[in-house]
Amino acid sequence: MRLRSWLFLSLGIVLALLTGIALNGVAQRSGERAAAAPLEVETILVASTDVPARTVLQGSMLASREFPKALVPAGAIASEAEAAGQTTLATIPSGAPILRGQLVAADGKSGASLTLDPGSVLVSFPTNDPLTAGGFVSAGDRVDILATVTTGAGENPKRTQTIVQNLEVRQVIGPTKEQPQRATALTFIVDHQTALVLKYLRDSAATIDLAVRSRAEPDNSTTRSVDITYLVQTFGIAR
Repeated sequence: MRLRSWLFLSLGIVLALLTGIALNGVAQRSGERAAAAPLEVETILVASTDVPARTVLQGSMLASREFPKALVPAGAIASEAEAAGQTTLATIPSGAPILRGQLVAADGKSGASLTLDPGSVLVSFPTNDPLTAGGFVSAGDRVDILATVTTGAGENPKRTQTIVQNLEVRQVIGPTKEQPQRATALTFIVDHQTALVLKYLRDSAATIDLAVRSRAEPDNSTTRSVDITYLVQTFGIAR
């Protein structure tokens, strides 16, 4: 029995050695095939520095980089001549590929109007509401404009309503070290009629607050205006 056990053990060791030798040979052949087939690359343009939106591209902002061909994004530009002189529609981070969809031919011009669709305008909305003042509103947030307005004379002339909904904050303007007295304001891109509504609210001395919306709530909500009568009837306030 002992001799038989040794025979089986020896046979197992020999088989293990043969398997290891075979696998090593396969690995070597695979490595040789991989070395024989070099990775295909393609040279494209990337931003050599952070490029803000609405910037006219200059050669100093561009660099050529080799990318694996399979990873080159659609619309990537390879020639500096094709990109130089065009205007960026959005911020391009340093090292990011330059894509045709990020640029617009504007005859070397820059400015906010290059990023606006027809029928849209960029507006500034000064505000001192608590959320903005507290730093809770940032570019990219979507907000609703709540306003309390005086609707006439009488015992209960004030009404509060959600006036405009789902506005995307493009930029938060505020005091800086160089301009400590600069007023706080939000910028929005809206249609012409909404621009007039926002201006009227500013000029009418309405009491205005913002409500930050959930990113998961893209649709407008139906609300009722609130006055003292609504509060009394809804919450049973004694008068």
